[in-house]
Amino acid sequence: MAAVSGSSGAMLKAKATKRWGALKAELTRDRLPKRIFKCVLATTLTVIITLLPNIRHVYGPAAYLASITTVFVFGHPGRRLGSMVEALILSAVGAIIGVAWTTLATYLGSLVHASNPQAMMSIRAVFVVIALFVHGYIRSSTPRLYLLVLLMIFPVLIGLTSPSFEVSPMFPKQFLYPILTAVAIVLLVSVLVFPEFGSTYLGLTTIQTLQSTIKVQRSANALFVAYASATGDDKLLRELTASKADLRRQVAGCKGALTECSFELAFSVLAPWELRPIASRGIKRLVANTVSLVGACESEYALLGREQGPDTEKKEKDEIDKLRPKREIEGGDERLLRYLLRRVEQPLNGLQEVIDRSIDIVNTCVAYTYDVPTLPSHKQGGTPRRPHGVLLEELDIYIDTLSSAISRFGQLTTDALEGAAVLTEPVADAEGDVDVMPRDEVFLISSFMLNLRQAASHTLDMLVCSRELVEKRLERRERRRLWFPKIRFRKWLFSGREEADRMPSVNRAAFAVDGADGEESDYSSSRETLTRERRRREKKAKKVREKLADWLEWMAASDDVLYAFKLTLGVTICAWPAFVGSWAEWFYLNRGVWVALIFILVFENAVGSTIWIFALRAVGTVIGSTWGFAAYKSRGGNAVVIAVMIMIGSIPSYYVQLGTKYMKAGMVCTISMCVVAVSTHLQTVPGSSEENFYKRTVTMLIGGCVATLVQMIILPAKARVRLKESLASAIVQINKMESCIAYGVDEIRNITSSPRVFKKFERARKKAEASLASAETFLTYTRQEPRLKGSFEMQEVVYKEIIFVLRQIVDRMENLVQMRKAYGSAILEQYNARVYNYRRNVAASITLMLFACHEALITKLPLPQFLPSARIAHLRMVVRVRQLLMEEEDEQSHEGVHPASLAKRRALRLKFLSWNAATAALEECIEYVEELVDLLKMLVGANEFRSGLLNRPTYRDYVQRIREIRTRGPNKGEEDGRTVTTGNSLGRLTSRIMGSGMEDQAEAEDIPNPLQRIQSRKAAGAKLGKVKSDVVGGGSGGRRGSSKEE
Repeated sequence: MAAVSGSSGAMLKAKATKRWGALKAELTRDRLPKRIFKCVLATTLTVIITLLPNIRHVYGPAAYLASITTVFVFGHPGRRLGSMVEALILSAVGAIIGVAWTTLATYLGSLVHASNPQAMMSIRAVFVVIALFVHGYIRSSTPRLYLLVLLMIFPVLIGLTSPSFEVSPMFPKQFLYPILTAVAIVLLVSVLVFPEFGSTYLGLTTIQTLQSTIKVQRSANALFVAYASATGDDKLLRELTASKADLRRQVAGCKGALTECSFELAFSVLAPWELRPIASRGIKRLVANTVSLVGACESEYALLGREQGPDTEKKEKDEIDKLRPKREIEGGDERLLRYLLRRVEQPLNGLQEVIDRSIDIVNTCVAYTYDVPTLPSHKQGGTPRRPHGVLLEELDIYIDTLSSAISRFGQLTTDALEGAAVLTEPVADAEGDVDVMPRDEVFLISSFMLNLRQAASHTLDMLVCSRELVEKRLERRERRRLWFPKIRFRKWLFSGREEADRMPSVNRAAFAVDGADGEESDYSSSRETLTRERRRREKKAKKVREKLADWLEWMAASDDVLYAFKLTLGVTICAWPAFVGSWAEWFYLNRGVWVALIFILVFENAVGSTIWIFALRAVGTVIGSTWGFAAYKSRGGNAVVIAVMIMIGSIPSYYVQLGTKYMKAGMVCTISMCVVAVSTHLQTVPGSSEENFYKRTVTMLIGGCVATLVQMIILPAKARVRLKESLASAIVQINKMESCIAYGVDEIRNITSSPRVFKKFERARKKAEASLASAETFLTYTRQEPRLKGSFEMQEVVYKEIIFVLRQIVDRMENLVQMRKAYGSAILEQYNARVYNYRRNVAASITLMLFACHEALITKLPLPQFLPSARIAHLRMVVRVRQLLMEEEDEQSHEGVHPASLAKRRALRLKFLSWNAATAALEECIEYVEELVDLLKMLVGANEFRSGLLNRPTYRDYVQRIREIRTRGPNKGEEDGRTVTTGNSLGRLTSRIMGSGMEDQAEAEDIPNPLQRIQSRKAAGAKLGKVKSDVVGGGSGGRRGSSKEE
């Protein structure tokens, strides 16, 4: 018994130690304790100032604004200096604009107050409506200015709904003094207490992103080579697939850090923006090539992945098959791919080692030049080290080493493939001659080699930039100086949002002119009788009508205008008693303005997000108001007790705000405890703490309910609808990207890619990524929306898969363009005049499939009965290129050299390898587009032919046919014995492959192939081959052949 009790005690102690370690790690991550301390300190100082005796005579009755305007919500010091200064500048500018607008409205109203009070109320109401509409439009169209317009509307609503009808010196002071006081306190706390400067954070973020990227790249290279010896780890591939999203987030974090530094007054040796070539361009390109390397590993897994046994449990199914479409390379030659992999294994590993060392040197240079305190190194097991200097001569050696490694890699890989191509004796792992002409296996090898070479080239560029940074630091003798903010206003203003994809004004004008020309032709006879002056007046009136029509069309089609209209209408519903003379006093004394303010804070751009924000704010308001009520009641309104209680209550609130995803609940909790306690102490409005408590709670519920009802009843903007619109916009941009890739399909000549096409592709890619980011955001809010049709869970899975597929298409297209931009394309430059019609068929097929998907999302109509096969068109193009290579070498062959050998060597030149890599990316794009079509069939359905060659039975029809054959038996098929025999064989095959789950599948709905990936296709294929061999009566049955001819 003693032994048992001792072991149980040890287990409990181990669990307690483990949980304490997890709790400690959670509470100390991301400098969380220091940030909470800074926020609590700033809050306490602000509350102390607002509780000073006679502060009401200086700051006015709205002194509590110092607590809720900047310290708690927007410009809290628990962030880096750059982002905090940005928020404070926007808050201060917005407050000044709002105070100026309120003062103007009050002054104009005071002119007619004595003679016509109702006219004065009308003037104030008009000013409020204009301010609300401007707030709503800017908030929706330019989210960067959200803080500015929010701080603008606060003084407008508070000032124009109060009973102050005359302009006095106290009027602007009661708004500006609290806000400016809070700004000063936040700045002092941020600079003096645990300062966090953006330049150091930028260097640290850059180092961490580079280390994560090189770790993924190293693992991808090792996995790609490991499959050659059948030792690939499927678990590692799952981790690499999941790491792509993490790399995208880290790249976005680097860009965000650069933006923050734009608002920071930096005191350092080097300016923050001098790191842009590494932190922005270099990392972005390196991550893109790394993602392509992971994609090549996924394609390799489709051919060489380990087959699972028939008794694998369902919960342990390989989830890679659930995410991957059915690849064309699955029908490739495994032996050929393994043989080619072994030929290039040594050059791949050698170049990867040099890249690893070079990235380590780049990290060292960044840490040295930007004063990063610690530099975690993977080679040292994460041991922190701080560089104290870097020698330029050493950097020159590393630059030369990497440059020569890239050249040597290109030569070694080309020689290895050429050596395989010219072999005449049979190879142990390959059947007959080694075919290195354009085919799937060569496409895959070329894609991985050139992406790794591109990664090395980008690493070389970053290494050269690192040397320049070190040289600048040494030239400046490591003397620090002040660097003033350097802001690119337009780029900052529209960063982090999706620019609306509207028809350009030139096109709209062109349509109007075309229509006008048709109308003018009917009146050609009457035009002769008009005088010149009359024609001039008519032409001017016509332009005015066209401008007015364009403006009305823009108003009707603008989501930003619709959002502003709904917000203005909702706030007007909440605040209309303030502009009725007999009710204005009642509205003011019962804190009716809180209802309008809460409506503005809760009202979002979709129903789901509005409900979610309302729920968070309701919980935070109840908890915060309760604590504020307790703080005031503790010692009968004692100022010291109020300050101490607010300080204690703000600690958990700031943890929720800074350390969890329920940020707004924590913010509102802190605001509510301050409003209830401080406003009661200052007697902003006559009333007790109990009255302020229930008024705060009731106004929160009223404002949130009104916002929810307005969002749901008046032209509701549902997150599901916005999700479809975002996906449709992404498909449109992907179609534009495809048009850039298909550049020259109408040219009957050889062409070279134009920089203008690359710029157009980059603009479309950015818009596509922004649309997909918006779609992911709206998808999270679909769970909070009420839905009459039932649960949205099944559709959510489909939409999540669609977003994944579209991201894969964007990544592949970007990789294709990067290969073409870096190395050119032999097909475009030498053979476009002979293959342009094949390229046109491929581009037309992809465009039609994307257009059909776009229209299915927008109109909810089923997909058409037949769509052209881009896969077959692409296969025909590849076959045509092979024919051209053979035909050209037949013409130029000479004695002693076989023309096939010349063709193979020609196919391994750099530009042909670039085309091979680009073709691999295009092939995967086609496969994902086909999957997109199948996914949309689950949402909108598809028209099918009733009979004929293109008739396709459903899965339920197959199952029903199998059941009928089983129940009929072999003796009941005398009329058609051949059919019965075939059916019985099919039934036995299906039952052995699918197992007992066939009966359950018969009851399920018709689900297409893209989501049926839980069970490995390779396992099913292996079992099918085994069963077929048993039915036939023996044979190998395991040899995989090419499915290209199918």
